[in-house]
Amino acid sequence: MTGFGRAQVPVPSGGRVVVEIHTVNHRFLDVECRFPEGFLSLEEPVRAMTAQQIRRGRVKISLSVKGKKKPSVVFQTDVARQYLAQIRVLQRQLKVPGDVTMNLLLGLPQVVAVPQAEELVPSEWVDPVKKGVRAALGQLVHMRRQEGQRLQKLLSEIVRAMGTLNAQVRRRAPVVQKELAARWRRRIQAMASEADSKTVAMQAAAFVQETDVREELDRIDSHLVALRQAVAGGAENPGRTVDFLAQELHREVNTLGSKLREGTILQRVVEMKGLVEKLREQAANVE
Repeated sequence: MTGFGRAQVPVPSGGRVVVEIHTVNHRFLDVECRFPEGFLSLEEPVRAMTAQQIRRGRVKISLSVKGKKKPSVVFQTDVARQYLAQIRVLQRQLKVPGDVTMNLLLGLPQVVAVPQAEELVPSEWVDPVKKGVRAALGQLVHMRRQEGQRLQKLLSEIVRAMGTLNAQVRRRAPVVQKELAARWRRRIQAMASEADSKTVAMQAAAFVQETDVREELDRIDSHLVALRQAVAGGAENPGRTVDFLAQELHREVNTLGSKLREGTILQRVVEMKGLVEKLREQAANVE
């Protein structure tokens, strides 16, 4: 499920933190943190905060800080003097002329030092970062909840349409079965003079097997009941539940089409397959 949240929080000593959180559809929870150097130690606490609010989706959390004191460049004058003195001694000993330039000295090791970023986040920045993450998550969750309400309505309409089509197939199935039975009787009569009783019994069993769809229709109704409960929030993990039930419906609908190859029923089967595909597409959006 997609969503976005943004928060800006001031820091007491000056400066501010800006948190942005984006989410897109994903079957599992995948949190990616993009934090500046010196704030990496906050990634795990922020991941834990995110997991408490979001169960599924690819989440990108961006943190930027404004006003934090940056490491200053330090020129090691004593080190440069030692280099200069040693170079001049070397020139005299080797009788090698040449000027010692500033560019040469600045390129030598340890003449210019840049302090490493602090491994631990300064304490005055910790609470503002967490406060920003909570605020951004709040906005994002609100947006996702609104999208969820629209999605719930869409899924309910799909389930309702599936139930209508299944009821139509249930009413049509006995008519088709009678037509198939008449066709089967003609086939048996044609082969009665050539086939023994065992062969006729096998043909009869095959007919019953290939036309009886009561179990498929009942299972579809059962899956639709479970779907209604999941869509209404009655499942611990609605997204995965919807995805699983969509797969089960796909299997049952395929069986309907293979058992009763009749124009009207096949048309309903095609329509049901289209609805099942919509279910599977939307399952990734359900948290």
